[in-house]
Amino acid sequence: MADKTILSVDLYDNVLTEKQGDYSGKVAITGSCHNIDIAKLIVKERTEYRLETIVNILDLADQKKVELISQGKSLADGVGQYLLNIIGSFDGEAPTFDPEKNRFGVTFTPGKSLLNALKNLIPHFRIAKTGPVINSITDSTSQSVSQMITPNAPAIIAGAGLLLKGSDPSVGVYFTPDGEGKTPVKVNLIVSNTTSQIIIQMPQLADGQYWLSVTTQAGAGYTLVKEPRTYKFPILLTVDSQSDDDDRPVIE
Repeated sequence: MADKTILSVDLYDNVLTEKQGDYSGKVAITGSCHNIDIAKLIVKERTEYRLETIVNILDLADQKKVELISQGKSLADGVGQYLLNIIGSFDGEAPTFDPEKNRFGVTFTPGKSLLNALKNLIPHFRIAKTGPVINSITDSTSQSVSQMITPNAPAIIAGAGLLLKGSDPSVGVYFTPDGEGKTPVKVNLIVSNTTSQIIIQMPQLADGQYWLSVTTQAGAGYTLVKEPRTYKFPILLTVDSQSDDDDRPVIE
């Protein structure tokens, strides 16, 4: 029998209902992993291959998978199956692709191994600490949701407890480049701010991937807490100045 895995699930008041004691849950993300981390785990299993060799193979596999998916192939690996789809409606039998309403996307279906792993998860429920929560970020230029971000352009952060309040210098919105020891870039211009939304002017960011985080001292009922609280959005965001925003894939 496969080992059981206990995962912490934070409970938040369900804002969609008025029922007392009704909560929604968020799995507590415990970190992020890349091919280098996977390679280290493989090496730990006493494989005869060098770490650099494994990383190179994993990176090459990722590149070939992207190529095959973009060619319209159905790709099934050890995690799941990927299929291209096309979003939006079309007028007539010989329509024109309209980037304003049509977009290519990717549908992901979990594979057998992943589905079996999900059966062995045990939730450990806990009431979430009062603090900021990010649900999504929408890039106003491309309308991409929690995927692509455009430097020097407006973006909308949605969530709960997002009121930026407090005198601590750490209070604010940050974009941190992916990787160890990277310096966070603080957002200088906050266009508007409520408990559920922050509209920002994106800072100047180089091409790459970034973690979004929000730090505030705002507590329940517009009170202040002594120590700043930070929420790190668990989805990596991408800046790619060479890409056509309207043709960027959407993973469902």
